[in-house]
Amino acid sequence: MAGVFRQYHGDSLYLAAFAASLAFIWWSSRKKGQDGTGKKAVWALVLAVVFVFNEAAYRIVGRLTDATTYYRFFWMLPVLFVIAYVFTQLLVEGKMKQRLLGAVLLAVCLGVGANLFFLNRSNLNRPKNSYGLDPDAVAAAEAVMEDWNGKGQPSVALDMYLEYQVRTYEPRIVWAISRKAYLYQAENGYDGKKYVRQQHIIAAVNEGIKQNAKALKRSLLKNGVDYLVIRTVFDMDSYLSDISVIPVAQSENYTIYKVKAKE
Repeated sequence: MAGVFRQYHGDSLYLAAFAASLAFIWWSSRKKGQDGTGKKAVWALVLAVVFVFNEAAYRIVGRLTDATTYYRFFWMLPVLFVIAYVFTQLLVEGKMKQRLLGAVLLAVCLGVGANLFFLNRSNLNRPKNSYGLDPDAVAAAEAVMEDWNGKGQPSVALDMYLEYQVRTYEPRIVWAISRKAYLYQAENGYDGKKYVRQQHIIAAVNEGIKQNAKALKRSLLKNGVDYLVIRTVFDMDSYLSDISVIPVAQSENYTIYKVKAKE
C-alpha cells in the first residue's frame, strides 16, 4: 500500500493529513454523540485498504486499463475530499478556536506558494520556482517558445522525466513522443515492432544513444518534430549536426536542439 501511494504522491504529507482528518472525524463524531459516523469513516478506510489501496488491486486495474494514468483516481478522490471536508467543517461549523486554526492552516498553505502537504519531509524550503517544477523544464519550455516562429504549436521530443513537467508549464507544446510509445519501449526495449519511428527518438533523447543518424532524421521528419531536449552530458552536438539538428539554447542540464527541415 505504501509503495503504491508513494508512486503517485512521493514522500509527501498528504497521507498524514488524510489520517489526521479521519481521526478528527472520528473524534468529533464521538464528541457529538454520533459514534456511528466515526466508525463508518474508519471502516471506509479499512475497506479501501483491503479492496483498493494495494498491489493486487493495482495489478487488476492495470490489466483493464492504463493503471499508471487512471489508478491514482481511486485514492486521490477520497483523500482530497476528506481533507477538504475537515477544513470546511473547521471553518464553517467549528467554534472560534477551531475556525481560527482552520484559517491559519489555510493561510499557511497559500502563503508557502504551494499546498502545504506538497512539502517533502526532508525539505521544508519553498520550491525553486512558483510552479514547483524542475528549473530545466521551465528553461526548456521558455527557450522553445522564444525560438518558435512557425505556425501552430511546436512539437518537442523530451525524455520521460521532463515530458509532463514541460507540458504542465507550457501547454502549447506538443509531445513528439507518445506516452504509449514510452511505456511500450520500457516493456519491450528497442526491438519491438510497434512505435518503430518513435523508438529512434526515445533512444536519442532518453539515453543519448548514437546509432543510425539518418534513421533518426527520417523519424524526426515523419513525426513532425521541431525540437529535441537532451541532457548535455550525452554530448550529442556533433552527432546531431550531421543531420541538421542544431543547438539553440541550453538550461543547466539540458541542451535544446532545433530540427531543420530537409533542405
